[in-house]
Amino acid sequence: MTAPETPADKPAATATAMTTTGAAAGAAAGAGGQLPVEPLDPVILAEVLETLAGRLEGLEALVQTLASRALASPAGGPWTWQHLSPAQTRELLSRLREWVDWLAARYDLRGEAHGIPPCWYHHPVAVEELTALMVAWQGAYSAKETQPSDALVSWHDRWLWPTLHRLNMQLRVWARCTGGNHTPPPGRAALTDGKAFERFLDEPGAELGSAGVPGCARTTAALDREQVAALLVAGEAIALLPDDRDTPIRCHGRWHAIEDGQPDEHWLPVDEERQAQLEQLFARLGEVSRPGGGR
Repeated sequence: MTAPETPADKPAATATAMTTTGAAAGAAAGAGGQLPVEPLDPVILAEVLETLAGRLEGLEALVQTLASRALASPAGGPWTWQHLSPAQTRELLSRLREWVDWLAARYDLRGEAHGIPPCWYHHPVAVEELTALMVAWQGAYSAKETQPSDALVSWHDRWLWPTLHRLNMQLRVWARCTGGNHTPPPGRAALTDGKAFERFLDEPGAELGSAGVPGCARTTAALDREQVAALLVAGEAIALLPDDRDTPIRCHGRWHAIEDGQPDEHWLPVDEERQAQLEQLFARLGEVSRPGGGR
């Protein structure tokens, strides 16, 4: 005769059953079996699929929008005036006008060296320069910097004041405009003779890109001292060390130097290794010559 089960015996029996079930499940999984999976509720599954379908439609719409913008954007970028459509030109010029008005008021731009006249938008050079200044400002102030940096100081020091000074004092873009009145610059013919240019293109063996370029940029022949001096005077070449009469010269991106074993006072194009060395030295000398660039 079995003794009746008391309430104190129930927890022990339950624990024993759970242990037995867990051990059996573990043994089944260890033997390569799979634990039973509860079937998904059809209603929940339908809701999940509907949500995913909506997200997919949203992504497709976003991709189509981005593709349309890419096709509609100008070839050279959103600030390339040459390739803008009439609508894009109007939009960018309106943005530039708002920014220039803000800039003039914010910095109280006036005077001979830094002023901007009301007719600035009539001057293509000013439009290009001020566009570049605005884009640089956006880059400096829109960066999501989390640490202090000198980006804002750099914009003022390298771009703002030099640009204004260049427009007013070097280029004198609006020198003819006085009293708030715009005076159109004198017209000029196209720089390139179209017919002569077409004939040049049609010439057999034409060296494209070398028309009008000094001999130092398109020949491997030696340059004598007289030729080098003429190139330096004309601004077609730059001396690495202006005070050294035998210094290497840079003409249209190519370095020429007096090499060992070559006739004295004759400059020849250097090889690629020497070209890279001279480029680095030239850049370093430029840094040293600027204020704060080094000793």
